[in-house]
Amino acid sequence: MKIDNQRNIYRIWLSRLVMTLVFALIILVLIFVSWFDDLASGITKYHLIILVSAIYVAVNWINFLKRPYFVSYSDQGEMLVVRYYPVSMFTSRKNSIEIPKKQFAKFELKNFFFRTQQKLILIQNFRGKEAKYPPISLSSLAREDREKMLESLGKYVRA
Repeated sequence: MKIDNQRNIYRIWLSRLVMTLVFALIILVLIFVSWFDDLASGITKYHLIILVSAIYVAVNWINFLKRPYFVSYSDQGEMLVVRYYPVSMFTSRKNSIEIPKKQFAKFELKNFFFRTQQKLILIQNFRGKEAKYPPISLSSLAREDREKMLESLGKYVRA
């Protein structure tokens, strides 16, 4: 079985791009349209710019805390292969975990971001000891794909 969240990653990138363009357009309109100069409520256009900027920063901060990852999972052949990398402008590091099915011990799920998102930790038997891999955020995986992946991993857990 092969699972990846490439469509979700494209959607995340596109939504970030659109949000940035809308933010820039709103700021430009607030600066150059004279209608916002004389508001009767005492709120100036600079107050509106600060409010819009605060909303933009808050939405971006929430998206940053979710830590979306591109995740590709495959259990074909003799290996469990998970490829992943964070969806970030400044990160070019791509990671890959390849575990022989015979050495796969178990996996753990850890909740984060107010218990709304999960991180996957893979554990391998390596020379008689358990070796844990770094956590992988599953926040950008669709619910069905996440369930399929966890069900597939559950088949290979050693009792």
